[in-house]
Amino acid sequence: MTEIIAIAMQKGGVGKTTTTINLAAALAERGKRVLAIDLDPQCNLTQHAGFDPDHISPTIYNGFKAEIDGLESNIGDAIYETDEAFHLLPSQPELSLIELALINTLSRERVLATMLTSVQHNYDYILIDCNPSLGLLVINALTAATSVVIPIQTEYLAARGALMILSSIETVRRKKLNSNLAIEGILLTMADTRTTLTRDILTAVQQQYGDGMRIFDTIIKRSVRFAESAVAGQSILAFDPKGPGAEAYRKVTQEILAG
Repeated sequence: MTEIIAIAMQKGGVGKTTTTINLAAALAERGKRVLAIDLDPQCNLTQHAGFDPDHISPTIYNGFKAEIDGLESNIGDAIYETDEAFHLLPSQPELSLIELALINTLSRERVLATMLTSVQHNYDYILIDCNPSLGLLVINALTAATSVVIPIQTEYLAARGALMILSSIETVRRKKLNSNLAIEGILLTMADTRTTLTRDILTAVQQQYGDGMRIFDTIIKRSVRFAESAVAGQSILAFDPKGPGAEAYRKVTQEILAG
C-alpha cells in the first residue's frame, strides 16, 4: 500500500520544502519508489529539484484545472524524473488560481485524491509539499494523505502554530474527509541547540505534544548547507552526502520506515 505523507504547517519558512526533498532523496536511497509533489504556487520544491517552474509543462496545475473543468487529469503526463532516483510532480505559479476555482467544484476536497488514483500504485511513498496556509489545497493534501509530518521551527511562534494544523487535521477526520488520517510525527527543524531559547522550545514541544503523538528523535539543526543545496537544485544528500544535514534526514527516514 502506498504511503502518502503530507508535509504540512501553515507557517512559512519552517522547512517543509527542505524536509520534502530530503526525505524523498533518502527514501529513494533506500530503494523506495518515491513521488514528490509540489503543492505550493511558490514552486520552491520544483526549483529545489532543479526544474524551472516558468518553463515546465504540464504540471500539477494542469491536473487540477482538468478535474475542475470536468475532464480527466492524466496526471502521469506531469510527472518527471529527477537526477536523484525519485519522481517529481512540479508546480507553477498559476496554481494560486486553483484555490479560488476549487470553491465551486464538486467534491472539492477530494480532487487531489482523485488525480492520484491513476499513479499512486507506482510508488511506495508519495510526499506532498504543502503551501503555508490552511486553504483548500492543504485540505486536498490532508484528504489524500495517509499521514502528516509537521515541521516545527524551534522558535516560540512556530511552536504555537502547530495547534492550527492539528486543528485542521482533526476537522478532516471529524468531517469524514479522511477518518484514518494519522500524524506521522512532529519534526523539529532549524535548531541551534546551543541556545537557551531552542532548549526551552524543545522542552515545551515535548510537554505539549509528546504524550499524544510522536516527536521525531532526530532534530534538524540549522545549517547554511541546506540553502546552498537549494541554490544548486539538489537535495542535501546529493549536495553534501556525508554532512550532518544528510545524516539527519537519513535518520528521520529510518524512523519513518521503522513505523
